[in-house]
Formats: sequence, C-alpha cells, structure tokens
Amino acid sequence: MSGQTSMTELVNYALKHSRDIKKAELQCKEAEYSYKEVRGQGLPQITASASYSKMMLPEIKFAPDTYDALSNMADMFINESVSDDERQGIKDRLKGMIDQFGNLNAVYTSTAGVQITQLIYSQSYLTGLKTSKKAQELYSILKSNSEEEVIAEVSSGYYQAGSLMLQLQTVDKSLNNLKEIHRIAELSYQNDLVKESSVNRLKVTITNLEVTRQTIQNGINIQLNYLKALAGMPGDTLLAIDTTRLINDFVGNSSVNGFDALSVPAYRALLKQDEIYDQQVKLSKATFLPTIAAFGKLSYSAYNTTGEINDFSNMNTLGLSFSMPIFTSGVNNAKVNKAIIKQVQLRQDILKANDFLTISYNNAFLEYQTAREMLAVQKENRALALKVYGQTSLQYKEGMASMADLLNVNSDFLQADNSFNQQILKCKTSEINMLKASGNLKSLISNP
Repeated sequence: MSGQTSMTELVNYALKHSRDIKKAELQCKEAEYSYKEVRGQGLPQITASASYSKMMLPEIKFAPDTYDALSNMADMFINESVSDDERQGIKDRLKGMIDQFGNLNAVYTSTAGVQITQLIYSQSYLTGLKTSKKAQELYSILKSNSEEEVIAEVSSGYYQAGSLMLQLQTVDKSLNNLKEIHRIAELSYQNDLVKESSVNRLKVTITNLEVTRQTIQNGINIQLNYLKALAGMPGDTLLAIDTTRLINDFVGNSSVNGFDALSVPAYRALLKQDEIYDQQVKLSKATFLPTIAAFGKLSYSAYNTTGEINDFSNMNTLGLSFSMPIFTSGVNNAKVNKAIIKQVQLRQDILKANDFLTISYNNAFLEYQTAREMLAVQKENRALALKVYGQTSLQYKEGMASMADLLNVNSDFLQADNSFNQQILKCKTSEINMLKASGNLKSLISNP
C-alpha cells in the first residue's frame, strides 16, 4: 500500500488477506463438502467388483492297478445289452477322467458384477442432513465473528499507531522550537546576556526530548509491524497512518440504537449450536426407527481348471432391505438422554452469554460516553496549554520571562498534548468496544 492509509482502507485490506479470515473461509468450504458428503449417502450408490483366483490342489497319485479295478467294477454295473464297442468307450472315458483328475493341480474361479443400492427411508439420514446444513450455517456465522475480531484488532491497532504518531508530531514541534531557542540562548550567552547554566539546562531538555522521540518512533515501528501481521500484509510493505483523518474523525460517525444480542455474531453462533443440538437429539431418537433400502446386483462367474476366462454364468438379483433395532440394552436411550443433557447445558450458556453481553454493552456505552466528555475537556486544556506556551515563548524572546518559565510551560504543553492524544485513543477504543459489544462493528467501515 502506498501513500497515507486510512483506517477503512487498512481494515478492508485485512478482511481480504487476514490469515484468520482465510482459515474461516476454508472452514466454511469444509462444512460445505461435509454437507455434500452426507447428502450423497442418500443418493444411488453403484459399486463394481471383479475377482480372479487360483486355488492350488495337492498332487494326487493313483495306484497302478486303479484303472483295472475301476474297469472291472464298470463291467459289473454295465448292462449286458451294451455292445463291446460301447463298453470299451465307457472304459476309455473312465480312463481319461482318471488321467485328467490325476493331472489336476489347480482350480480357477472368475467373478465380476455391479451392485446398485438406493436408500428409500432413513430418519437418521434426513436428520443428519439437516444437522450438516445447520453446521454449514454455523461456520458462516463464525466467519462473520472472525471478521469482527479482525476489524476490532486492526482498527484498535490503527488508532494506537496514530496516537503515537500524533505524539511524535508534538515532540518534533517542541524540539524545533527548543532548538531555535537554544540557538538564540547560545548567542545571548556569547554576549553575556544569559548564564551558561541556563544554556546547559536547555540542552539537557532537548536531549531528553530526543530520547523520548526515539522511544516513540520505536513504538510506532513495532505497532506498524504488528498491524501488517494482523492484516496479512507482507513485512516489507510500507505502511503510513493518515493522522489528519485520525484527528478529524476521532468523534466517530457511527451510532448504536439500543442493544440486541441477536446482532452479535458470537451469540448467534450459540443459537445455531442449539439448533444443531436439537437435531442431534432427533438423530439419537431416529435410531429407534427402521431403515429401508433397495438394491440390485448383476454378477457373472466362471469355474474351470484351465486358467482361461470362459463359460460365464450370470445371476441377477433385485430386493429390499429392512432393518430396525429391537433391543439394545438401553444404549439408544442413553444416547438420547445424553444429547438432551448437552442441549440443556448449552442453553444455560446461552442465558449466561445474553446476560454478559448486555452488561458488556452497557459498560462499553458508559465508557464511551465518559471518554467523549473527557476528550472535550482534554481538547480545551491542550488549547490553553498551547496558548500559554506561545505567550511565554514570546515573553522569553522579549526578555520578560525566564528560561525556567519557558521550560515549565513547554513541559506542561507536552503533558497536555500527550493527554489529549491518549484521550483520542481511549475514545476510539471505547467506541470500538461499544460497537463490538452491540454487533455493529462493521459500521466503522461502512460509514467511514
């Protein structure tokens, strides 16, 4: 960012680049995919499967006279009307079977199929779908809460840095005036018009102010680096605070008409959690209800001893499945009661949050009103101190006031100016706290 940066510009930048908000956006995206995952469980599911296996068999050896023994047994059972050629053919086939079985060392099995399932009725699914949708809404509320946290942190840090810059400007003005007076005092000392101790005292005051200036400058650099980290801004970015607008806008253009806890994202998040807990109670009760699903399966299988995939046989299946718990030894009842107790606990937290949010708003509003009143007092006091400093400075130059008088009124002005700048910070901080407590913090950037 180049040039002077207003608070609104910095906050808008932070809302786009803050690490916390990016994380909140990712959580919203995660909740969206969780909802789609639950929704998909109630849509058609298609599964394909295939397998090929080889079952090894132990080696089988037959005795040499096995064929003769089986051949003689065949002669006993074969009808006498069978011709000799037919009889011999039967014996040959029997011998082939024995040879083949003796050489058998593996069985090959191949299967392939597709299965389709469709959920028809499940109260657990419907309730889970609603719960997932409400969780998605919850993360959207939490994202709004993260945005308000970022606005509060960035705007508070902005005004703190601006307050330090105003202090620096005052110190610089005072240093310039004192250095000019010191130059005149040295000339007067050379002409024996003032004492050396007066010149040295003036030099000590200037040195102390220079140390104070360096301390304030370090504080500004630290605060600007902190602001850049809050806003998700690269560390080497040049950031400058628009102190002119800070002075002009310190009263604030935002107004809050009463208090409504529903305007606070953190409170709305609790209410949304209560809705989720309500769905979880219903989900626990849904375990008592049946689940109905339809399914269909188309499968093919083959069984052979050659290792070749052929001779497939198919089998098609259509059906309905029904399941319902009958007796769970009190497990489901315990789940329902547990969910109810968790919801009751949350509702106590909601009541407590409502009370504390109301108190926080009332205190913040009172603090804001007090800060505004004190700001007017400090502004008047600063103007008076500046007037006295100007008069005394003129009197000193005319020889009508001592250097001690000049240093005293200079110290008084620095203190009054510092108090005024600090009161600006208190006023803006209390305004931010009040707007945050009322859930209207975004008005800081919508009405800059």
